[in-house]
Amino acid sequence: MVLVVLFTKKLTDTDIKYRMVVPMESYQQDVFQIAEGQLSKKFEVIDMDDNSVKEFICLKRSIGHPKPVFSKGWIGFVKEKQLVEGDEVIFYKEEDGTGRITFKILARKIPCIVFGEDFRNRVRTSTYFRRQ
Repeated sequence: MVLVVLFTKKLTDTDIKYRMVVPMESYQQDVFQIAEGQLSKKFEVIDMDDNSVKEFICLKRSIGHPKPVFSKGWIGFVKEKQLVEGDEVIFYKEEDGTGRITFKILARKIPCIVFGEDFRNRVRTSTYFRRQ
């Protein structure tokens, strides 16, 4: 099996609060393509932390630029992982010997050390305890 990095994305405020915009380079690789006439497609993605399967819905605009976004399922993943702006996600594609493709995701919490303490952990704690 071959594991290939599709993209690495530093998460923005929009990615954390609303939806994750898929980088156009990945969309143009035919990886997250949505069939002509369709506006959405479901992707099953394996979380590399615990091997659980997540479902993300990828949407594209009906007119204008076909900028794809992960919507349904994405914010649940962000909350579960307690991701904040500046953290990263890495999307992978794994292809087995038969041509079957599996998508995988790895969330990386990027530390921000201030006076010896990870400031982002304080942000995570205050953000996610306040929202619940």
